[in-house]
Amino acid sequence: MSAELVESTGLVAGFLTTLAYVPQVLKVWRSRTARDISLIMFLLMNLGIALWLVYGLLIGSPGLIAANMVTLCLTAAVLAAKLKFDRPFSRSGSPRE
Repeated sequence: MSAELVESTGLVAGFLTTLAYVPQVLKVWRSRTARDISLIMFLLMNLGIALWLVYGLLIGSPGLIAANMVTLCLTAAVLAAKLKFDRPFSRSGSPRE
């Protein structure tokens, strides 16, 4: 297999797995809720993606770098929405229902 085919395969895989987060980001930001999303899962996911990005930088892989930079932004947006929209208390100080 040629190096170009290997890198192209990585770029397509990265594009598709990154694109998979877009519907979730849009849904969370439009609905202003992320109650059904696991905070621990997205914390671990963001850490893992950040480490994949570091790995891509260390080995100089454009596919890993590009995919993980964009994916990290998308998963961080979901994490930010989870933290912003799903606080246990409303601004008035009373518990949310």
